[in-house]
Amino acid sequence: MASPNLPVISGGTNTETKEQRARRMFDRMARSIGREAVNHLKTMYPDHLTERAHASKSWETSLTNSVRNDINWHMRPLLMALIAMHREWDEEATGGKEPVKT
Repeated sequence: MASPNLPVISGGTNTETKEQRARRMFDRMARSIGREAVNHLKTMYPDHLTERAHASKSWETSLTNSVRNDINWHMRPLLMALIAMHREWDEEATGGKEPVKT
């Protein structure tokens, strides 16, 4: 159930709060950074990583997820602080009333 402080955002057939959307978008960004890191490593060390790819088909996904998880873990405090600030702004803008759903 959505918190009364966070408006619900339409997203196709699903509805999500601003907090859920922020977390999803942040995770998408972290995954993209992970993919770019893997692509960079494949360019820098093609011989070593080609050997690795023959040994395990999931190594690229595993490495991408490791980078993603590390970004999420270290940046989570920043994301939570941004969400808290946004809640305060919503409360100030609405005078403590439930914000308008967008």
